[in-house]
Amino acid sequence: MKKRMYIFRHGETEYNRLKMMQGRSIDVSLNEEGYGQVNKFFEYYKNVPFGVVFSSDLKRSIESVARFRELEIPHVIDPRITEVSWGVNEGKILDAEVMERFRVMIREWKNGNHDYCIPGGESATQLKTRIESFVEEIKQRKERNILINTHGRALRMLVTRLLDEPVEAMEKYEHNNTGMYLFEYDGHKVSLLKENDTSHLN
Repeated sequence: MKKRMYIFRHGETEYNRLKMMQGRSIDVSLNEEGYGQVNKFFEYYKNVPFGVVFSSDLKRSIESVARFRELEIPHVIDPRITEVSWGVNEGKILDAEVMERFRVMIREWKNGNHDYCIPGGESATQLKTRIESFVEEIKQRKERNILINTHGRALRMLVTRLLDEPVEAMEKYEHNNTGMYLFEYDGHKVSLLKENDTSHLN
């Protein structure tokens, strides 16, 4: 039996608009633009017969699936798909110092040092471990259509784990607010059908 997994990033927050780094410790709601985005997403996909909806444990993710919960679709809050911890970068404007710490981390991850992290933050290894656990559970579930809302870096890791790609492949996957990745799983292989799709916003 084939199943489809619709995975999308949360709507915009003020931190997104102001180009500030969020991460796991920044638990803010969507802004007006973000609510507009998730409402458009709902109107576009409300007729898909989702059997279950997953979100992270952060407000911006829970709010992004609120309209689907109104349809009485079972909702599971799963901290395994929460955003990565950016350590000392969290809550900071993306200035030169913050971006340099971020670039060093990305460079280390690309070079295979997956245990590296921004001071006080989470490593690629830690993120991979919790995302892999989530992916294995999703593959075993019986629902044929699954909706998942998560965060930018967690989404990138989800894509690589579903496609069995190396951690270094994360950087090639973009993630707009409410951008959606559609996967199909036939019990053996996962196929990517849509990538960062924002048709619902047009």
